[in-house]
Amino acid sequence: MKVTPMPGPFGAIVENIDLSAPQGSETLRALIAALHANQILAIKGQSLSDADYVGFGYHWGKPLMFHIESHRNNEFPEMIRIGNAASTPERYRDGAKFWHQDSSYEAVPASVTMLYGVEAPEQGGETLIASTALAYDALDEAMKARIEGLTGLHCLGGSPALPGEKIPFVPENTARHGIVSHPIVMRHPVTGRKALYLSGSAFGAEGLDVDEGRALVNDLRAHCTRPEFVTQYKVEAGDIFLWDNFQVLHSSTAIEYSDEPGKRRLLYRISTKGMPALCGVDDAVQAAMTTAAAAA
Repeated sequence: MKVTPMPGPFGAIVENIDLSAPQGSETLRALIAALHANQILAIKGQSLSDADYVGFGYHWGKPLMFHIESHRNNEFPEMIRIGNAASTPERYRDGAKFWHQDSSYEAVPASVTMLYGVEAPEQGGETLIASTALAYDALDEAMKARIEGLTGLHCLGGSPALPGEKIPFVPENTARHGIVSHPIVMRHPVTGRKALYLSGSAFGAEGLDVDEGRALVNDLRAHCTRPEFVTQYKVEAGDIFLWDNFQVLHSSTAIEYSDEPGKRRLLYRISTKGMPALCGVDDAVQAAMTTAAAAA
């Protein structure tokens, strides 16, 4: 297995590994460590069955079930289909084109998300990634002191869009999931590294009035998405692209919806909750580190 840095401020490429074959715990631990160290990981040259891919997903935690049932794979509901067919309803087009961390509107959010590339368009289809860990490191000490211990408030459709974003708002989903709390400064459950947790579902903070809380969230999200903290990756056929939701925000980019050759895109997504069993983080420790504000 070969791991090399991506161009840009963070990320790594993994080559010379065949995930269709059984992997030993040493190799899997190395992959997990590489993701935690690099925040995003692109594993190249894969040819996996659905069963292979889902099996790989389970090494990273417990796969979650996406709330839109029609997007799920019938045989393997852990997988959801992401495509750009011309028949795609308008309400589902560019639905991920806003800065967010997956399932942050749930009490237990997603820890890792992965995309398996089946088909890629010749132009477009990049995923933008912003490092909330680098963004936290760059805050001045006064801001770090201000937000230390603050708890963010989240719900579906919570945060207003940054320029150029499209935030989906589904009232019945908001009502079902309600409002949940996550620390604004998140300490990573495995590495202990601090990062900002300011998904598109964030809309305020406990103990602050509505306007102050919303302004703080918006200011910090704008800070996280400054160019020096942002990179991008285009998932090509045969790639598995993973990101660590406790260290990055992500956003899709606009894509043409077409069935023409050279324009089609097909990805399969799996998101997981919890930490990989190989990390040895028990549930009590993990819960404490991901749902309470990080210690100074």
